[in-house]
Amino acid sequence: MSKKLKKRLEKQLAQKWHEKADVNIGKKGISAGVVGEIDRRLEEQALIKIKFLQNFLTEDFSQAIQQLVKKTNSQLVEKRGKTVILYRAKQQQERAKSF
Repeated sequence: MSKKLKKRLEKQLAQKWHEKADVNIGKKGISAGVVGEIDRRLEEQALIKIKFLQNFLTEDFSQAIQQLVKKTNSQLVEKRGKTVILYRAKQQQERAKSF
């Protein structure tokens, strides 16, 4: 990752905490629909903010986050309380199309 890209992502990360969540996860948990929506958002944006609502039912919150990261092929950037920010680099083919 270049320094320029890293700086840009750091700025986006700082801004992301002040925005509304891109996806909210509630009592239905990490369903196929939620994973699909997160995938769609990650294709559009490199960083997305996900909030786990109070009615999200799980005993092990860390395990739920790891499951979400694995299913979406993304990386956990930061976690604050029940809110997380995930990152996934755009695919090389998509980058080539944009030029």
